[in-house]
Amino acid sequence: MKQLTFALALLLLCISYPTSIAAAKVEVEGKAWLDSQKAPPEINVNGTWNSEEWGDLHLIQPEGSRDVSGNGDGYKIVGVASGKRLFLLFAENHTVEYCATLSPNGENRMIGTYSNRKSRLHSGLCQEKNRPMNMKKQ
Repeated sequence: MKQLTFALALLLLCISYPTSIAAAKVEVEGKAWLDSQKAPPEINVNGTWNSEEWGDLHLIQPEGSRDVSGNGDGYKIVGVASGKRLFLLFAENHTVEYCATLSPNGENRMIGTYSNRKSRLHSGLCQEKNRPMNMKKQ
C-alpha cells in the first residue's frame, strides 16, 4: 500500500510540475513582450473603459508614462502604450491568461484583438488565433 501511495504521489508530481513551470508569467514572458513595444506613447488610456468582451476595465496610465495598469473582469491588467497602440496582458495569480493589442478608432474608442495564452505545454506567450475586441471610454 505504501508503494502504491508513493507511486501515485510521484506520478501526480510529474504530471503537474511541468505545467506549472511552462505557464507564461507576467514578470518574465509578459514583461519581455511589453518591453519589446518601444515607441514613446502617443495615447493616454487613463480611465474606465467598457468592452462587450470584458465589461468595465479600469485603466491607470500616469500622464507622460507608457505604463498601464488596472483591473477588469477579475483580472489584473498590465500593459504599455507604444505609439498609438495599446498592449495589454490580463493576468491571474501572476500568470498571463490573455493578451490584447488595440488602436484608437475614433474619439474615446479603441479596436483590436485579444487572444488566449498558449497552453501550458507550449512555449510562448499567446496564441496567434485571436478574437475582436472593442472598448469605449466611459
